[in-house]
Amino acid sequence: MTESLVGNLMIASSLVTESIFSRGVCLMVHHDEEGAIGVMLNRPILPPPAELLNLIAQDPSSAGKPALPATGEANPQRPSGGPRFPAQSLTPAPEQKVGAKGTGGALVHFGGPMSGPVVAVHRSAEFAEAVAGNGVYVAAQKGFLEQLVKQPGTDVRLIIGHAAWSSEQLAGEIAAGLWHVLPATPETVFNSQGDLWPYLVRRATGASVAHWVGAADHHGLAWLN
Repeated sequence: MTESLVGNLMIASSLVTESIFSRGVCLMVHHDEEGAIGVMLNRPILPPPAELLNLIAQDPSSAGKPALPATGEANPQRPSGGPRFPAQSLTPAPEQKVGAKGTGGALVHFGGPMSGPVVAVHRSAEFAEAVAGNGVYVAAQKGFLEQLVKQPGTDVRLIIGHAAWSSEQLAGEIAAGLWHVLPATPETVFNSQGDLWPYLVRRATGASVAHWVGAADHHGLAWLN
């Protein structure tokens, strides 16, 4: 039976050098025997496309409709509604080349090359359609997206597009050392550092070493890790 990785972050290892996932941080939102879906968190789109924000404000097609299944898992491939924006038309700015401080907290991010509804990754239980970590939620319903972007100071990322794997492919990539796995928490998902990957890959490496040697993972105490 496949052990679900929903609620975890996939941190690309230094072995990933040539693909869109290089230096990538991906939040897993769906995983079962059939496949896995994740959204990239550190591919900011700067400036955010005005058409997307207008779409959220004006699209009436999904008002009042749940866009994600009301379970503990999110599955952006099978929503019943929600505004859509063509992921293929966007060119994400690789995080390591953006250069602007704080881009880790940018409003709009390129989630991956596959199309689907625009989704919000956020920390407001009030607007949750699915859970993707401890205190991390996902929504795609138009009304929820509109409310989330209107709330000042709210930790929210609008994600355009997603990435997908077969379960066998993902398991093989993890076994080959292409990905580190970390629990998704508000601290890791909504960290506002301009370059999110180095911070998390250090965190993930420390956790992996602690696991290998059978020691406790003392995050934040580097001399103990």
